[in-house]
Amino acid sequence: MSKKIVAFTGAGISRASGIPTFEETKGIKERLTLENKTNNPSDYYAAIDILKKNCNGKKPNDAHKALAEYKIPIITMNVDMLHQKAGSAFVCELHGNIYDNSIVAYGELVHDWDKAADLLNDCKAHDVLLVIGTSMQTVLANEFVLTAISKNMKVIEINKDAEHKVRKVLKEEVI
Repeated sequence: MSKKIVAFTGAGISRASGIPTFEETKGIKERLTLENKTNNPSDYYAAIDILKKNCNGKKPNDAHKALAEYKIPIITMNVDMLHQKAGSAFVCELHGNIYDNSIVAYGELVHDWDKAADLLNDCKAHDVLLVIGTSMQTVLANEFVLTAISKNMKVIEINKDAEHKVRKVLKEEVI
């Protein structure tokens, strides 16, 4: 019986592809709130345009490609679609994506929550949750990690140098 591996990814996985994180894009996070979307939609959509510009022409790096090659199901907070561009077939986009204008504003419910929760609920003890490129500063990241720990899953965090470490970790974990 082989173990199941699920990946939970944040902005750090796409940083090596040239996409800055929210922390590196000063003021963007504050503009992407539900309140701003409601009260100042022109500013909100201008912030979305900045995200689009940051993602235009960017390509998946080796971390994205390795997850696709190993057919790892992905739960992501990213809106850049680099997992899909790398060839991943199962991607839960919790915050939507920039290409279909489905980005979730801070204060709105996330997308694919049930799909992501079901994916993790199907895991059992000794399965693996890869946490890649997250700052662990979000409720979502902490929720998934705590769920994995409660299920006695192995949690592997790769928050620095993901583009070089993900493939190595997958080679060690896949039997």
